Amino acid sequence: MRSFFVYGILLMTLLSACEERVNIQLKYEGDKIVVNSLLQPDSVAYIRITRSVPANVYDESGFAEIRDAQVTLLQNGIAMSAVQQQTIKGRTYFVSKEKISNGNEYTINASAPGLTPVTAKDTLPPAPEISGAAAQRSSTRVVFTLKDRPGARDYYKVRVFTCGPGDRPDTMRNFRLDPAFNNNLIDVITNAHYASLIMDDARFDGKTVNFVLETEYPINATRMMVEVSELTCGGYKYFRTSDAQIGNGGVLITEPATVYTNVVNGYGIVAGINAKRIVFTTE
Repeated sequence: MRSFFVYGILLMTLLSACEERVNIQLKYEGDKIVVNSLLQPDSVAYIRITRSVPANVYDESGFAEIRDAQVTLLQNGIAMSAVQQQTIKGRTYFVSKEKISNGNEYTINASAPGLTPVTAKDTLPPAPEISGAAAQRSSTRVVFTLKDRPGARDYYKVRVFTCGPGDRPDTMRNFRLDPAFNNNLIDVITNAHYASLIMDDARFDGKTVNFVLETEYPINATRMMVEVSELTCGGYKYFRTSDAQIGNGGVLITEPATVYTNVVNGYGIVAGINAKRIVFTTE
């Protein structure tokens, strides 16, 4: 009996030790300009410029805005009209006058006193072909069909919403691929439910695929939305690695996740994205 008692004490001690927080010092290369802009067709460009912070700062408010930054936007190497500084929901953005359009390459240059100038560029991907979105109330399944382009490397981001007034996206619904129906996508099926699914078409290039999503909680909304965004390669790498960083959540048994950036001499992402939404009534 005594040996079991001692073992119990040791086990409790080990479990307590597993919960101890450890501060890991990660290398910080000094302050750099951070550029973030997701370029969408038929929309003006919204460019956010901030200053980098050490990796142990998790609060987004720690990224100080650089309001005196000099920002230029180029289309196919030719300067567009000067961007205008605007405050939107308490945040400062540099906003273009002209809209972004398909078939062009866009470059963003940014500089600020005391910091190394940065540059980043990307194009716009084609719009995804989706159809047949449907769901039943009180169930946990949402279905839709995606037609992939043959012979081209495509990247996708999927999200599910309940709709509010005017069929605007209201509440994001966590989901996962239903393992009972998506056997051909087994490498991206998880046990947990997430706010988005980031994937490439390596397993279904050129095919028409019926996706079955399993929501975390039963569906009680009368109107819902499936949003599928086609990403560029840079956007895909950014969302995959940023999701991995969030997923680590400070777990010490995993390596720190490095978020992809295409900003030369800085951080952040400039990426094209082309979203298509289907709003439907649940049955």
